[in-house]
Amino acid sequence: MAVRQEGKLRFKRAEEEVLDHLVRMGLFGNRDEAARAAVLKYAMDIGVFDRRSVWEGLARVRRRGVTAHRLAKDLERLEDET
Repeated sequence: MAVRQEGKLRFKRAEEEVLDHLVRMGLFGNRDEAARAAVLKYAMDIGVFDRRSVWEGLARVRRRGVTAHRLAKDLERLEDET
């Protein structure tokens, strides 16, 4: 599925399309973020991590300052694009 090349993963077409789609939707800033989130989700699904510990870890990470109003406007803009 993935081939290691020059320190980066090289995905086949289907995986690339999914990652690109997630980035275009605005869910992630880039493919690397989307891939990391997918690995984390998979780890939770198979029981490597439990949701509570993941959410507690995320709660400790400093978030970007997005107001509810700004988020609503961004979501509206994304919906209009599709």
